[in-house]
Amino acid sequence: MLWQIDASKKMVNVLNKVLLIDDVVIGGSVESPAELDIYSDVDIKIILLDNTRINIKNVLDAIATEFAPVFGFEVISHTRKDAIRVCLENGMRFDLIIRYPNDKEPMSEDDTFSQKVDGVVNQFWFLASMILVKLGRRDNLIAAHLSLELYQLVIVVQMLVRDNAKDTNIHRFGDSEKIPSLHTLSCIAAPFSLSCDTADKVLAMLFSVASEMENELARLNFGYSKKSDVLESMALQLLT
Repeated sequence: MLWQIDASKKMVNVLNKVLLIDDVVIGGSVESPAELDIYSDVDIKIILLDNTRINIKNVLDAIATEFAPVFGFEVISHTRKDAIRVCLENGMRFDLIIRYPNDKEPMSEDDTFSQKVDGVVNQFWFLASMILVKLGRRDNLIAAHLSLELYQLVIVVQMLVRDNAKDTNIHRFGDSEKIPSLHTLSCIAAPFSLSCDTADKVLAMLFSVASEMENELARLNFGYSKKSDVLESMALQLLT
């Protein structure tokens, strides 16, 4: 049996410990076990009892404690719901839709520099895991699209660094900045011809941009741990 069915039950128990929940609905492939495969995530809809904003860090910490460390995640917020898409270092992925009965309580938008960088970094690693899923399901188009998006996210970190250094996000002129990730991308493309396997090209892009993100973060000296080795383990699990 695949991991998703047991994991969905365990996840409901975890969420009940940290959220005030009115109802839970498990959806997606878990509802139709015949459709489950190694690439499937677990879709859970959570309906809360009140409109108090959840503490996403607490939710992720609880998940990490009960399952495995968080590899990457992204949060998509709407007026009455938060979507948390998370991948763990053991390869498990969850899509959690958290619905509020009414409009959420307002929240301050004054993110610090480190918080903004952290949001980009966590999205980067989540999307990296999704590329492996798309390659496993032979969706080269989406995998290639996401790989190029990762290069953009490395540049976004550079932009945040510049904004922080200059204390503004309005720049009439730039500083003729070097963009290492573009050089990396051009070097990857050079050895490949049109006859080369597309999935191999995308995989090469993925691991090169992962290294480039780690290099960029090392320059920030924020203490981020390297995750390329975890990504490689996931690739061996999903693509062999």
